[in-house]
Amino acid sequence: MPKRIDVQINRDGTMKAEFSGFAGDDCIDQAERLREVLAGFGLLVEPAAVERKDPAQIAAETGVEEEVRTGEARPVKGTS
Repeated sequence: MPKRIDVQINRDGTMKAEFSGFAGDDCIDQAERLREVLAGFGLLVEPAAVERKDPAQIAAETGVEEEVRTGEARPVKGTS
């Protein structure tokens, strides 16, 4: 699955960003990059809540299974 960021901006000014296809903390890095890009346009965004996906959701999106204890990633069996 390709990497994808879906952004929803609500009428009240709140924003929701959904990061799909990112393994490990790559989504956190991309969220920071998105925040910096928006700041360049004068839009100051601070996260109110961060919902991390569970390992099964990440594996389904990326084909990579996260090792919870070590933070290492390995290919999911049958995808490579």
